[in-house]
Parts: sequence; structure tokens; C-alpha cells
Amino acid sequence: MSRPHRGEQMILNIARMRYEDGLTQSEIAEEVGVSVATVSRHLKQAMDLGIVEIRVSARAFRNFDLERKLVRTFKLESAIVVASQKTPASTLRVLGKASNVALSEYLTTGAIIGVSNGLTVAAVAENMRRLRASELNVLTLIGGVGMAEEPSQTGQICRTLASRIGGKAWILPLPAVVESGEIAAAFRNTQAYTEVFSQVDKMSVALIGIGAMTKESSTLTHGHFSRELLSEVIENKAVGTICARFFDKDGRVIPTDIDARTISVSLEQLSTVPVKFGVAIGEEKAQAIK
Repeated sequence: MSRPHRGEQMILNIARMRYEDGLTQSEIAEEVGVSVATVSRHLKQAMDLGIVEIRVSARAFRNFDLERKLVRTFKLESAIVVASQKTPASTLRVLGKASNVALSEYLTTGAIIGVSNGLTVAAVAENMRRLRASELNVLTLIGGVGMAEEPSQTGQICRTLASRIGGKAWILPLPAVVESGEIAAAFRNTQAYTEVFSQVDKMSVALIGIGAMTKESSTLTHGHFSRELLSEVIENKAVGTICARFFDKDGRVIPTDIDARTISVSLEQLSTVPVKFGVAIGEEKAQAIK
């Protein structure tokens, strides 16, 4: 890696003195032997060159009053609520960063983290930072949903999160829904399946997306469920999905004829995980979140 030239080195030194050491511009000017105007100009150049970045913390967008009400009303351990931004991408980024503050508390040494699919879960994984904890394992809770290169694909989420936190990725190289129960049973007997799902009972944290009963749901958009099945489960009072499993407004599982063909964690298994960290965006998901 090449060294910065003399001018950039001066800018870097001044930026460190200002933002790492906390010196005033006058103190820096005296220390370096230049004018205050030169210090000010160099600090501006530091921003222009990308040496210094100023960002508004995700904490600034949180609604702490609503968080407290949710915790009290639903007897939750914690809740994160952020304000919607100008674009969906900005909202996802803010929610991802804010979620990491709470999620990091549970990712201690030796933790096993299960992840589902979805854009919101992907945002959390993408914005995660490396942790001090070690021996972390991340595993997929559902077979592949979508193309392998898509950020919202389960395997990609698993790989991204493991990379961000310095853990090991355990990716299930199987589709979420297959053509028959016999094929699914055969897959469940493979080494690929057992390597991942043998760790499900040891999970300490599950990071899961919550899908609403809308055509925009990622599991639905990738064609795993037909419109006929969707209509049927809605008639049976389904309000949402988690890992391609349907549930009603009281959280009860709604069985379907594709359960035997689905390769994912069951909601019964999920209920035993000590920490369930659900993430979702959108008014249409309010009922499913509740």
C-alpha cells in the first residue's frame, strides 16, 4: 500500500488531532506551526478526500417512547423502532444499523445465530460490525429463496453476517420448497442438511424476517407458494409467514399441504430458541408482527 504524499499526510495528522485527540483548531495550529485558517482548510479537505466521514447515528432516528410502550404492552425484552426515511433503501439501512445495537448484546463467545431470508434481515447482516466475541457460528434456517447472488437470499445473508462478525457460515445448499415430500425427506437425510440442522437445537439467537400475506413477500415473489395456496391460508386466517411457515393472529401454526415439502426450521423449533430477533418494515406487516 503506497504512503500518502506529504500534503495528504499533513491533512491526515490534523484530522487525527482534531477528531481523535479532541484538540481545538487553535491548539492544532500552535502544535503544527500553521495558521488556524490552514487547519480549517485541511479539515475541509479531509472530508472532501473521504479521510473524515460525518454520519448521523441510527440512534437519532429511533422512537424510544414507542419502544418502551411495545416492551410494556407485549412483555418484550427489547424493541427497536425507527422512523421511515425518504426511500425504502434508507429506511432499511437505518433499521439495520439500529438493530445491530440490540442484537450485538446477545452475540457472545460461542453463540450460534440462525438467519432466515428477506431484505430486512439482509440489511441487518450488511450493517453488522465485527464483534469482540469469538467462535461465532451463523446458520441458515431455511433453504434458498431467490437467486444465490441476491442479498436477500438466505445463504448470502448467512455468508455476509458471518463475514461481518468474524464467524463461520453454515449454509444449507438446498431449495426452500421441493416438488414432493419424498424429495424433501431424501434431502433431510443428506450430510448437508444434518450438518446445519444438527445445530438448530443449540441456537442462542434467531434473526428472522416476518412476512405479511401480500404478493410482495419475498417467499411469495419467488414462486414457492401458488396463488391458490395463498388464498387458502388467508381463508384459514393466516396473517404472516416466518421461514415459509404460516401463522394466525395468535401465533398459532397453520398447517398446509406443502409443509412436508418445505425445508426450513419449524415454528415449534423456533419457539425454543432463547432469543428471537424479528425484523420487519411496512404498515402491511403490523398484524403479522403483532
